[in-house]
Amino acid sequence: MLAEKTGRRELTLTNRGGADLVPIAQVVAGLGVTLAPDARGLSLTLSAQGREVVLYDRKSLASVGGDLRLLSAPVVGEEGRWLVPVDSLPRLLQPLLAQKVEWRAAAHVLIVGEVSAPRITVTTVVGRDGARVVLESNEAVPFRVSQEEKRVVVAIPRDVVEVVNPTERVAGGVVDSVQFLGGRDNVFAIALGRRFLQLKSSEEAGPPARLVLDFQAQPLPVAVFPTASPPPMAAPPPPVAGTAQRPAEQGGLRTVVIDPGHGGEEVGAKGPAGTLEKDVTLAIARKLRSALANGLGLQAFLTRDRDAEVPLDDRAAFANNYKADLFISIHANASRSHGAKGSEVYFLSYQANDEESRRLALMEGQAVQGGPSGGGDLAVILWDMAQAEHLEDSSALASRIQEELAEVTGSQGRGVKQAPFRVLVGAAMPAVLVEVAFISNSAEEKQLASEAYQAKIVSALVKGVSRYQQQRAGRDGAVSFGTVAVPGRN
Repeated sequence: MLAEKTGRRELTLTNRGGADLVPIAQVVAGLGVTLAPDARGLSLTLSAQGREVVLYDRKSLASVGGDLRLLSAPVVGEEGRWLVPVDSLPRLLQPLLAQKVEWRAAAHVLIVGEVSAPRITVTTVVGRDGARVVLESNEAVPFRVSQEEKRVVVAIPRDVVEVVNPTERVAGGVVDSVQFLGGRDNVFAIALGRRFLQLKSSEEAGPPARLVLDFQAQPLPVAVFPTASPPPMAAPPPPVAGTAQRPAEQGGLRTVVIDPGHGGEEVGAKGPAGTLEKDVTLAIARKLRSALANGLGLQAFLTRDRDAEVPLDDRAAFANNYKADLFISIHANASRSHGAKGSEVYFLSYQANDEESRRLALMEGQAVQGGPSGGGDLAVILWDMAQAEHLEDSSALASRIQEELAEVTGSQGRGVKQAPFRVLVGAAMPAVLVEVAFISNSAEEKQLASEAYQAKIVSALVKGVSRYQQQRAGRDGAVSFGTVAVPGRN
């Protein structure tokens, strides 16, 4: 069902391979979205007020404003319809429509925009003789109570409700837990404990409207307590000096592994004046380590902290062993064209998205040989790669870093690209390879050798990580409500 201020209409979900799909045309009808399939039927572009989302047939991938987004299941284009996994719609529609979008799986409801939903608060009180559970609503709602063998069920048959404290454990043995199960009727299940005897319920019209459930307990058996005093409670251990809790607003980031490219006999690219890539990358990596720790409070480790050769596969393994949240490989670019300048940021693909990217991966000796059969476009992902599940975040991190590099250093931004860099393959976290500048360009070589320019590059990298961190924190912590409700199947 799709509910709007002007009325409601039913939507039937289609199940494919265990995933619930919904026709995107039905969902966006009336929302000012234009649909444009390509001539070959391989992609569908959704447009609204200058914003675009591109879907790819049979791919679990979408482009949202140029950034990649992973979907929970492949999009299916068939018989003129485009079916999209319903639980991925918020990731697509929220940036497209520029308004809040939320999928409530328990209730099978998609909410778009601002909608008035009853706010249900659950509170519990436990005493010696029983337990009280109160459901309170900020507006009048129908409460339907039924008792089953081991639980009491409360249904609130409204299109959508907002629930505070959806799950709560209850002590005392009369009621074990209160849990919001959702569904079409917004069901709460109250599990009965071993001491439950009987239930009494009452409603208060309010406002606020209240349902009061009193669970009476069986009498406690008479107990004989020892006369000896219980042992004293142990004092809590003292806090460890120098430690601090990491706030949720850090977006879950704690540890970054920085990989200074090349090292030892692998000198990397060499500038016209003899500056070596391996020396520049190590100098920048050391500064970045300090800046991330001092500026963002993150732990940062280097895959090498001296002029030593480290095998490519060992670099990602190092990050995995440290359970890093981000992996950043630092390099300096080189080109046959002496006029080439600026920064580039890469994330992983088995297929380079241009000839220059492919050449760079081969030149550095880091290209992955071979690739998935039958696939050559950007949307083809080899799902058994360690990087596969982090593709979206790698793309977002690369975009934020590239934007800051282009602005802070004043260099020509050459964009975010994909290439088969072997050093990124085994990283089990968001991972990027940063070509900070062209060491083959005499002007940029001179800048790369200066402390001041290295500091500007480090500042750009830190700002890029910080912006990604904030984006990730906002995405993980967002709570949305809205005007369009799409409950699931009949």
